[in-house]
Amino acid sequence: MEVKLAGYNIDSSIIERMRAAESLKGLPLTPETVAVAYARISRDPSPVTELRKKSIDDVEAARRSARSIVFEMNHQSVAEHAVFNFDILDISRLCVESLEWHRLCSYTEKSQRYQELVGDYVLPKEFEGEARPLFDRAMKDQNELYAKAFKVLLDYFKGKHPNMLEKKSDRRTVEGYAKEDARYAVSLATKAQLGFTANARNLEYLIRRMRGNPLSEVKALGEEFFRLAGNVAPSLILLTDPAEYLKEFGRPLNDDYFIKTHPNASRLASETMGRCASPGREFPSNGDVKLIDWTGKADRAILEAILHSHTLASAEACRAAADRLIEEGGAEEFIRNYLVYSNPWESATREFEFADFTFEVVLSSACYGQMKRHRMSSQLVQEYDPKLGFTYPPSVIETGLKRDFEENYRQSSEAYYELSKYNRAAAQYVLTNGHRRRMLIRANSRELHHISRLREDAHAQWDVRKVSGDMLALAREKSPLSLMLAWGKDRLPEKKRELLGS
Repeated sequence: MEVKLAGYNIDSSIIERMRAAESLKGLPLTPETVAVAYARISRDPSPVTELRKKSIDDVEAARRSARSIVFEMNHQSVAEHAVFNFDILDISRLCVESLEWHRLCSYTEKSQRYQELVGDYVLPKEFEGEARPLFDRAMKDQNELYAKAFKVLLDYFKGKHPNMLEKKSDRRTVEGYAKEDARYAVSLATKAQLGFTANARNLEYLIRRMRGNPLSEVKALGEEFFRLAGNVAPSLILLTDPAEYLKEFGRPLNDDYFIKTHPNASRLASETMGRCASPGREFPSNGDVKLIDWTGKADRAILEAILHSHTLASAEACRAAADRLIEEGGAEEFIRNYLVYSNPWESATREFEFADFTFEVVLSSACYGQMKRHRMSSQLVQEYDPKLGFTYPPSVIETGLKRDFEENYRQSSEAYYELSKYNRAAAQYVLTNGHRRRMLIRANSRELHHISRLREDAHAQWDVRKVSGDMLALAREKSPLSLMLAWGKDRLPEKKRELLGS
């Protein structure tokens, strides 16, 4: 065996110093060379270390190979060997939602829960004209309420947790309680920053989608990604323009934003709902969460998967054995013994992916900002809708701030309807963290374990803790065995003792 470290992330400032160094001038500082070297492995018997050297020695030939392999032969996975890191500053929360819609990338974001907001916001290009006074006034009112609420809530939480005022880390936690609840007053235009990492394949797809986004800010971000990454790896960032895509493949980009903004899709959906407006059957619900679909005999499906992956038996034999375990009462003991090594920091095994649950959730923008991070689930969202009501932090009610927040939500909603006359998509900037939307989320049992570990934990934010708790409660009714240890990481040791003994 021989293993060599072929490369790793390097800060761009170091790369620029390398470019300026006399001894390194002319050296191709591009991730394309690694991607092409790995692409050649399948057909060239040379050691991969030699293939990397060939790519470095003739970068133009490497780029021609990349274009041929990725775009003519359609081996797009090769582009995943080229990775980019971006610092992203001063974009809106609404823009962050569009960026973080993409699953297979990495994001670390400024948290409104832990950092005090200072009233900065993005002015959308769509409202730079006569709509600007209305937009600015809404931002001013929201930020004034945030400042007022933060002071009131900080005093409230200090009084509620007097034992947490001595240590600096505990005081920071108490301040965080106040920040996370005060933020429900501010809008989706509030500025954010994040670190973002993507490979070239995902980055190209992301750029294509962002260029087709109805928001100017999102389009501009896509253009920046194209400019910066395209200069570094021009052979891997190619098909990012909707017009070029149509020319190359003879069809428009088929992604979520194009579907949502396509006039035929909107018309057909509206006409269909008009004809079928009467509600169907009632779904099991828990607060703002409905369980609308699930795998029948979910526990049996997971038992069958476990038996299949740990024996040489056929699927039919495994299903029969799973049925027998359930009929004879041995299924619970079997699952308990299987889960005996469960711990808070590891995922459930892949066998738990064979039972699915689909929920419709009405949730706040603040809560969605956390649920969207569970990108291995399938998620669809509607636009924010003031008609769905608003989310009030319990502390806001207990401190008498509810009327202030109610008025803020009302004024923000009115501004939304007025700004919709100028641009409906951009009008969402003015809505707050307390405004709500409908979300469809489909997750298998394995993903529900992960959601529960992170979001039902005592350290999780109260809003997402409630939503995830309601989801898990409904799912446990349908699959009590496979989800017997799907709990927050703080409660897992206790639950293991209850179910499994010491």
